[in-house]
Amino acid sequence: MTALLADFQSPDRPTEILTAQPLWGIPLKDQSDFVHRVKSTKARKDLTLMIKVLEHVHAQRESKDFVGVTNRMAQGYCHLKGFSGASLRRKYYALRDAGWNWRSLVKGYKAPSKQPAEFVEFVRGLIEQNHRSVEAALEKLRHEIWPSGVPVPGHGTWQSWHLATHPQRPLPRIFPRLWPDGWSVRNLKRYAPTKAEIKFFQGGLKEAHRHLPVLKRDPSKLRPMEWITIDDFQLDVLCVFKGDPARGFKPGITPAAGLLAKCVGTRKNLAHLLGPMVDRQEKQPDGSIKTIRSGLRADDMQALLYRIFEDNGLPPYPVTIICENATAAISKELELMLTTVFEGRINVQRTSLVRHKTLSNGFVEKGGTPWEKGWIESEFNYLWNQLADMRGYKGSNERLNGPGWLNDQKAYAMRLLGQGKGKLNLPPEVIDELSIPFPSVEQLTSAFDFVLERAENRTKHRLQGFDDVDEFTWPKSLPVPESIDASQPLALAQLSQLTREQQQLLKPETRKESPVERWTRLSVDHPRQGLDARILALFLLTAKRGTWRNHAVSFTHRKVGYSYVDDENIMTAVAEGSPVLVYVDFERANACLVTRENGEPLGSLRALGDATAGTDITDPEAIAEARERRASIVNKILGRVKGRHEDENTQLGVERAHNKTVVDRYQQATADLPAAAKMAAAFGDTVTKAEDDLRDKKRQKTVNTHQHLAKRVATAQSAQSGGDAEWL
Repeated sequence: MTALLADFQSPDRPTEILTAQPLWGIPLKDQSDFVHRVKSTKARKDLTLMIKVLEHVHAQRESKDFVGVTNRMAQGYCHLKGFSGASLRRKYYALRDAGWNWRSLVKGYKAPSKQPAEFVEFVRGLIEQNHRSVEAALEKLRHEIWPSGVPVPGHGTWQSWHLATHPQRPLPRIFPRLWPDGWSVRNLKRYAPTKAEIKFFQGGLKEAHRHLPVLKRDPSKLRPMEWITIDDFQLDVLCVFKGDPARGFKPGITPAAGLLAKCVGTRKNLAHLLGPMVDRQEKQPDGSIKTIRSGLRADDMQALLYRIFEDNGLPPYPVTIICENATAAISKELELMLTTVFEGRINVQRTSLVRHKTLSNGFVEKGGTPWEKGWIESEFNYLWNQLADMRGYKGSNERLNGPGWLNDQKAYAMRLLGQGKGKLNLPPEVIDELSIPFPSVEQLTSAFDFVLERAENRTKHRLQGFDDVDEFTWPKSLPVPESIDASQPLALAQLSQLTREQQQLLKPETRKESPVERWTRLSVDHPRQGLDARILALFLLTAKRGTWRNHAVSFTHRKVGYSYVDDENIMTAVAEGSPVLVYVDFERANACLVTRENGEPLGSLRALGDATAGTDITDPEAIAEARERRASIVNKILGRVKGRHEDENTQLGVERAHNKTVVDRYQQATADLPAAAKMAAAFGDTVTKAEDDLRDKKRQKTVNTHQHLAKRVATAQSAQSGGDAEWL
């Protein structure tokens, strides 16, 4: 036993394991755990036998031919699985290292970790950073990090570890290829992070979702339109776009995208929009050309909301709209308008936006959680399957699963649709007559409407919360009575119209109700109210952030400036430069609604001249009306300013009256003088002063001249007295 302890002595191994005595059997106190861990009777017998065999292996542990002895011992158990010589030695070592704990022989048993907690976390971090191989990450630890002398959490450097575990040996100059106990690749794999942790680090929450518990939501208690989910989509079919010269779009083959609104409780399709995703070329400031894809815009979301409540009305209970934070998003301003204007009857709830730091260098994952809207994501799969046989099918990924002939089809179509130098340049009316292997936008829209209707009427599904419907059909082997339409199944309510004999012959069938049937059934108990056209128009208002400055609310929309003036003094309580929310219908942008940032309504404003681009110069009536409105604003401003300076205005009036008295007295005294005399009298002092100044200047100039001449004469005389007069 002393030799055995010396061979496996390590500071990392607990003392109770090193000094534990073998117990060749299952202790009485462990019988309950033994039955719990080893389920079958045969497995219990095999484990008990294995312990007895390992007792004989232990007796031969000091044999010089330990391997040969165990191999010969295993020959007596060759009819049993797991009793080979190699298995006996491996299980003996495992039992010994586990402190003779019988649980180490149970398949799947994991002994308590012998490694420090900080080391385990360090190993998990290495495994997560390697995106392909766990073994490669562990080999990096064993053959790169540890030999380099870098400190490893929980163990330090290999030098410090060597000094602590082998104090009687000198410290090698180079790495001696020794590792702490339990550092084999096979053992370190036990500390690998879970699949969810690995996927979360490497791919974010989207990839880790499948390895995490799933939150299931039961929508069976929802009433019609109580929850509405809106999502964007892109069809797996390409379509023909005829071009739009007004917007600079050329004809071509484009994908189709749209928005779909669905009632969660009934799966009824409330409204949808569909259109082409067009590419356009835009010249950049540096001269390069950038391709920009024009898809869904905020205006499309407003049009979708308009259709939802125009076609289906508004229920008496609150409506919750579930949307994303990306393409199919409702802006914060529009959300605020829906919440405040409709007094809480329409609320917006966004799918959670996850923001976790998933990388050690601080990169942040930002993405939605589409699995929280499974009721609409699963619907798309049914729709795409129905459209998979259309012309122009490209698949969910054109490069990976598109048809092999798709590129040839696109090239052929573009030869017919191309515009520019050397192209056919066909007009839209001629393009309509062509037979192109891609559907038009109108054809694709009709097909999409058809599959939506089919989806609403299907009864073969597993939608949660849908009731069972009992129907009865007439046996095909019997003649059909005139009172029965054998082409359609009979509902339970129609049985009363049949005789008892006919009722007994009917064949019962049970199916699920369709989304349309559920919508109709629940709508009877929960009717909705149609909205007035003026209220519906609120959904068409685009929300913008503006600024109250210079007695107008101003903002920019698509590089165009808009300004609205206050005629009714509704902005008097708003401080200059304050941000406000503006709601505008850009089809009729002559007026807007204004609220504070918290949604508190302020009122409506009008553009000066009722036109954001300016008042028509050829319309004198409009110009006159704009001038009157501006004059009214000016007068109001002057009135407010005068009201704040009454004392100054009174004093100014007194001074004006005094000055008028002085002027009147002077004018009366000089009334008989001619105009010239009056001017001379008014400017006399000024003229006299000017003449005096002129005489002074002339006098000073004469003095300066005399002084200059005198200076020259003096210089000449001085030079003559010196014998040098030739300068004269």
